[in-house]
Amino acid sequence: MSVQARTRRRRLGATAVTLAMATLAVTGAAALPAGAATSGVHPGAGTVHAVSATAQRATRAFWTRSRMAAATPVTGNRAGRQVGPPPQIPDPTRFDGVPTVGALFFTTGTDAHFCTASVVNSLTANLILTAAHCVYGSTYASNIAFVPMYHHGQRPYGAWPVESITVAAGWRRSHNQNLDFAFLTVAPPAGTHQPIQFVTGGLWLGIDQGFAHPIEVIGYNNTGDGPIGCATTSFQVAPRQMKFYCHDFQDGTSGGPWILGYRPSNGTGTVFGVVGGHDEGGNYTHSSYSAYFGKLTLRLFLQAERQQA
Repeated sequence: MSVQARTRRRRLGATAVTLAMATLAVTGAAALPAGAATSGVHPGAGTVHAVSATAQRATRAFWTRSRMAAATPVTGNRAGRQVGPPPQIPDPTRFDGVPTVGALFFTTGTDAHFCTASVVNSLTANLILTAAHCVYGSTYASNIAFVPMYHHGQRPYGAWPVESITVAAGWRRSHNQNLDFAFLTVAPPAGTHQPIQFVTGGLWLGIDQGFAHPIEVIGYNNTGDGPIGCATTSFQVAPRQMKFYCHDFQDGTSGGPWILGYRPSNGTGTVFGVVGGHDEGGNYTHSSYSAYFGKLTLRLFLQAERQQA
């Protein structure tokens, strides 16, 4: 067995042990099929939207380099607003990105948009994490493709079409700000048959990690040709909401991971939040929010894995 294969086996084995222990602590509700009614369903129960093979092929053809370059951030409340920033908050750094984080391109109607997403370690090795408001408004987004380490029009790891979307029933029903996260499965681009986790690496999913930490946050916005990263500090603002301060986090940064123990050499660490939550990430570009990752996040993650079995 090659060193690479042994490393993969150890990685999946460690994930299996972690998730087996977590499953003992969480009672998961059965995932609902796409379009199922959500009234009377536990708000944390996952609803799964499958993307057909035909639609995935259309997504591969749709996202040319020029369309990606012309895409705009998902519409929100924060772009350009800079009212009342507190003193001495950090500025982000522009860089070429890391393999574990990328731009998430999609369409709503005839409009082409982008958010941010990250690869999360899983038994199936094909899951990414983003904000629920990026992929479900009043309907599901379409033509969704994840481009790890997208920068200056470059796609070093290709474009990965989305196979399925798992969001909480409470998000679909009422856009509950405490459920603004989603797990997506992705299919390999042309030229590889490996799952994304084996190509880019991934972030560990952090559940009940607390609120106050030194963190790194990465996101894509409309002020440059690549991602921004910010070393900052998270803190609690509500029972299930977290916040950080950093300048210039605009609408496209929605879904950007909040990372503990960040390793800039390969983009690994533990993701315990994403830009979203309160006001879908916040009203001002100097302050951003996330829903707290607790039992309901873990429930959704396990359902996103289990629905592939």
